Parts: sequence; C-alpha cells; structure tokens
Amino acid sequence: MGSTGSGSFSDYPGSRPKDGGEGAGGGGASGEDRCARAFSCALEEVEQCDYFTASGGVPPANTALTIEQRGRLFAVDPSGQTVGALPTSFNYLADCMAAGFTYEGRVNSSASTPVASVNVDFAPRTP
Repeated sequence: MGSTGSGSFSDYPGSRPKDGGEGAGGGGASGEDRCARAFSCALEEVEQCDYFTASGGVPPANTALTIEQRGRLFAVDPSGQTVGALPTSFNYLADCMAAGFTYEGRVNSSASTPVASVNVDFAPRTP
C-alpha cells in the first residue's frame, strides 16, 4: 500500500498548512496541544553559556529555570544567565511562547565532568 501524503513537509505534524488544495498540511493531529505538554530534555552548549563560563560549573539539581528566546531557545536561571540551549526539536515552543505560553522547569540532574550536562523537566503555564 502506498502513502496518501502530498510528498511535502506539510504532511508532518506541526507544519503550517497551505491555503486549500491537496496536501493542505497539518499532519495527523492527535487532538493534544503540544504547547500544553510537560517535557524533559538534555540542554545543549552548556559549556558555552553564561552560567558555566561565570561559575566554571553547572547548576545543582532542583535549580529553577525558565525558557527564553534569545535567537535560539535557552534555559535561563533566575538571575538571567543562560544555562543551556534547548535541542532544536523543541523549536515549536517559540510559536507556543508567542501565543502566551511560558515554561518553568527544574534541573533534575547535572554534571560538570567529563562533559558538562544539564537535564531539565519543564512544565507549561498556559496563557
């Protein structure tokens, strides 16, 4: 059996639909708003971020973080220092934030060696 998609990226969930016509996009929506989902992630570029360069280490477990868009999406501590970048698979959150969502999280684990790493659990705050 063959695929019924239009052969374009608009077939994938989260893509913006075209105006009318075949392959109008949108993908197979599950009915769940992904902006309203909690998620966990491992932050990227930790050693290049403000927190690590200022302190020489990573934030301890249970440190509060929020997400801010600074060209890229970053996890930021209460003093405004970037802790790490969110993986690009979470770029859809920029649209969620533009719609009024905010995201608060806590460091669930971190390590400075052998490579700095920070894992965070985030939960949405609806507009």
